[in-house]
Amino acid sequence: MEGAAIAVTPVTELVKCAAVPIARYISYVTPTAAQNAWDHIFYYETYVNDLQSKVQEDLQRLEHDVIEKVNLARDNGDEIQEVVQNWLKMVINVRDKATQLYNEAGAINSCFQGWGSASHRIGKESKEKIVIVDKLLIEGRSFSSVSNPAPVPPRVAEDFDAFASREATKKKVIQALMDDKTNLVGVYGMGGVGKTTLMKEIRKQVEETELFDKVVFATVSQNPDLRGIQTQITESLGMKIEEHHIPARAAKLSARLKQEKNILLMLDDLWTRLKLTDVGIILGGVGENICKVIITSRSLYVCNSMGTTENIKVEVLSKKDSLELFRKEVGDIDFDAQREMSEKIVNECDGLPLAIVTLARALRKKDKHVWAGVVPQLKKSMYGGMSSVIASVKLSYDFLETSETKLCFLLCALFPEDHEVTMDALIGYAMGENLLGDVETFREARGNLYLIVDTLICSGLLLNGRDLGFGLKNKDFQYVMMHDIIRDVAISIARENRNESIISVGLGLQKWPELKDSGKCLRMSLMSNYFNEVPVTLECSKFVILSLASNRSLMAIPDGFFKGMKCLATLDLSNIGIRYLPQSLSCLNNCLGSLYLDNCNKLRDISLIGNLKALKILSLEGTIGIKRLPQEISGLTNLKMLDLSYNQNLKSIPPKLISSLSSLEELYMIGSFSMWEIEGTRYNASLREVASLTNLTSLCLEIKNAKWLSTDIRPCQHWEKLENLGTAVGINTIGISKSERCVSLTTTSDSFPVAAWVNILMGRTSELYLDSCEGLENVLQLNPKGFNNLKVLQISFCHELVNVLPSLLQNLEEIEIVNCRKLEKVFEDGPASILKLRSIKLYGLYSLTSIWKGAVPLIRLESLKILFVENCRNLRSRHLFPSVAFAQRFQQLEVLKVSSFPQFTKLIAEETEEMEIKSCPINFNALPPQPPIFSNLKKLEIKYCHGLKCIFPIGILRGLLQLEELEVSSCNEMENLFEFEECQKEEVQLPRLRLLQLWRLPRLSSFFCHQRRFPRVLLDCPSLEKLTINYCLNLKRLPFGPQSIPKLKKFYIKYDEEWFDIEYNEEWFERLECEDPSVKSKLQQLL
Repeated sequence: MEGAAIAVTPVTELVKCAAVPIARYISYVTPTAAQNAWDHIFYYETYVNDLQSKVQEDLQRLEHDVIEKVNLARDNGDEIQEVVQNWLKMVINVRDKATQLYNEAGAINSCFQGWGSASHRIGKESKEKIVIVDKLLIEGRSFSSVSNPAPVPPRVAEDFDAFASREATKKKVIQALMDDKTNLVGVYGMGGVGKTTLMKEIRKQVEETELFDKVVFATVSQNPDLRGIQTQITESLGMKIEEHHIPARAAKLSARLKQEKNILLMLDDLWTRLKLTDVGIILGGVGENICKVIITSRSLYVCNSMGTTENIKVEVLSKKDSLELFRKEVGDIDFDAQREMSEKIVNECDGLPLAIVTLARALRKKDKHVWAGVVPQLKKSMYGGMSSVIASVKLSYDFLETSETKLCFLLCALFPEDHEVTMDALIGYAMGENLLGDVETFREARGNLYLIVDTLICSGLLLNGRDLGFGLKNKDFQYVMMHDIIRDVAISIARENRNESIISVGLGLQKWPELKDSGKCLRMSLMSNYFNEVPVTLECSKFVILSLASNRSLMAIPDGFFKGMKCLATLDLSNIGIRYLPQSLSCLNNCLGSLYLDNCNKLRDISLIGNLKALKILSLEGTIGIKRLPQEISGLTNLKMLDLSYNQNLKSIPPKLISSLSSLEELYMIGSFSMWEIEGTRYNASLREVASLTNLTSLCLEIKNAKWLSTDIRPCQHWEKLENLGTAVGINTIGISKSERCVSLTTTSDSFPVAAWVNILMGRTSELYLDSCEGLENVLQLNPKGFNNLKVLQISFCHELVNVLPSLLQNLEEIEIVNCRKLEKVFEDGPASILKLRSIKLYGLYSLTSIWKGAVPLIRLESLKILFVENCRNLRSRHLFPSVAFAQRFQQLEVLKVSSFPQFTKLIAEETEEMEIKSCPINFNALPPQPPIFSNLKKLEIKYCHGLKCIFPIGILRGLLQLEELEVSSCNEMENLFEFEECQKEEVQLPRLRLLQLWRLPRLSSFFCHQRRFPRVLLDCPSLEKLTINYCLNLKRLPFGPQSIPKLKKFYIKYDEEWFDIEYNEEWFERLECEDPSVKSKLQQLL
């Protein structure tokens, strides 16, 4: 026991009380285990503190960084990788457990019975959690990215599948998927009938009903790309496949799919037989329910060739539904007056939604003479052999009023099927064709492009990225897509003018195609093929646009290739394998206006670009082989847009190069060069060069040296006109995207006082992220004039900060503060000015003594929708809300999360706490009757509030008619969830509650506390789908009647963390009381 003697010295008094039971405990274990046991007992405080330190300082900081990336990715419409989502869940669990252990350790009494076993358990669990935290830190730091582009299929129109003629089809498909004997379902129907939209609705329903544990959607398209299909599936599963060979990738995917017990794969738009095993998909045997697949195709033959178990046809819309869809899409007209003509037009569309929508949108705001001419034109086209869909699309194209709009539509067909055509790409193509008018600035050109694209979207010929489920932050669309049929029509139209356009995109070409009369061709797109060489020369003197993008096998372009192209205005060589630029590129010096070299990872030397004096757009995003920007680039004096984003190996930019680009309007350098030097050295560019660019309207860059914040960079008042702003200063800054006004800062002691250019950026930014800012005591240090445009403010680990919310943040909508040790108050006394605030999140603010002091009348509580408060342990109040009347002001609150407040005895005080709201001039008690408290609350989460005996009275519960999720966990003193009141009905209804989770409530005996002898209360939850009750040892009764939980699908219980035998769970369940035997029987079946 030598080790024990060493450990005993500082804790002699404890041993006197605990030595006997400890010795008895240790006598049962091996010597090594005994040593570990002594360590756990006598060093438990060390383990707990080490765990708390790792979680608070390291893990929470990393979690914050990952969440920022996740939020940014979600705002950009990306899908978050499953491995990242799982990591975040594990972090929350570990963080919660660490808090629990910390609280339990603080409550240990040295001489209470069981001290030894308690300290041993706490020490052991803390030590184990430290190992888990270390693993989480390693895994979290390894995330190169947190998201993948979401493979979202095109949408034709909203809600048409809700028509009666759709519901029967959807029901058939769902029933087929539920059949144990069916593992491959075919859905077929003619093009434009709405198969893809139907699949999306089926996916939505399957996920909502949890028919499958996992649902994955992938688009196959006309020319199947096995690698692309595998990538779509693996990204949805949160995995990456490093292997390059298709069979090896298929084996990896197959192994991953076998890990899913119940998965549905949805493969959309098959044109030919696809061998599933080549992709890596192996169907489970009949009845095994391992992996099911649903496919869509225009052809029943394709479905049969796949060996489908059941095929379901998507019929056209009925006449009634067709007319209703047409009426909805045609917009604001006197429909009754046009009804007869509408019926005739709809009849020509053959019940095909795509034809109806496209034609209806084309006829918006057209006079009756145009309407009268539609039917004859449709009939004429169909007599010529066109289908109704193609005829409708062609007619919509003919209705476009300008040649510029028509040509822009055709340009979108130069991109691959299902491609996301970004505005940054399309503007170069449009400028090459002179579609955007005689504009003086790049800003004007973008504006004209948006107008043209908006016309095409309103005509139903393009799909807006925002309408595909992406909720983008900026008001403008970032990309558009084309329905495959509409794209086919566009290609057909482009080919009517023979030789004007050559479009062979995504056809799997392995050799350069034979070109006839290429000398007369104006534009050619050979994107997404597989040829590895191009001709030595190409006589295409009239070429305006040439795209060879995404031909990854193309490793070299001959030096003479571009010699004959005297008019080439737009060249797209993105995502190809070239190592150098051909010498003949210099021949384009007087004509080339747009050059795209994105993601050319092997390209090293780009000095030849300096000869292209007419160049206005140069995009080098993700071309990571570039280490130094060549001096020759300084000759591009006409350049309007330069994109150097995500070139992490770019370490050097010669001095005076940036400043020589005097016409530059847009500069993007996020994730790229950041070593801007203070003037006096001659190795790299200075930030002053960027400030000298007086025409800038979009600026995104990173600055590692935080000393720049206090360094003057000459007059930069012109930065006040910046429309897009993304600036990250310091080491710990978060990622910034192109499409927002966002600044991220990490300051040092020499960053203050900040320079005038910082004040200007602060006045322009709409999002401000402050992380680990030394010397920052008040946000007004960054701009004394205020933050007129600021909407989002996130502050983390700024340990010198003492004050946050002055009245000069009048447009603020969201605030989040994490681990700022000295922060004493959030709100500053002042007049009502912050009226738009809708989200407050406060974490780990140990010096905060009051949440609401100064809040009224500074902020408008009625606008708040989200409130998170966690671990502000020095709050003086015993309640979150100082009075009932005060709580009633939170009329719009939707999400409330409260965690780690052991001092709280109630969430809402019964009497006003003067110290909390003394700055408020309102007499709450004199107010007229108010609406129910939290009447819009959707999610309520209470954790680690050990002083709470109940959440709140039943009267408040009755008002939670919008509540969807309720989670209560780790509240050691909670005896009842809700307190019963006098003169109440015997029934409480939560009509929208879907999820109810109760965890670690050791003293909970019932849902409702009865202060007097009142009838028992029933809780009706008609929407409840999932009920979890874990480690609630004393719960005796569930308040559900026979009709209380009709939709319950999942019921989980666990009796005790120490016991995992199912017999204990069943024994505890048997002791539970229910109002009716049928309720218990139903729960027993789900158990």
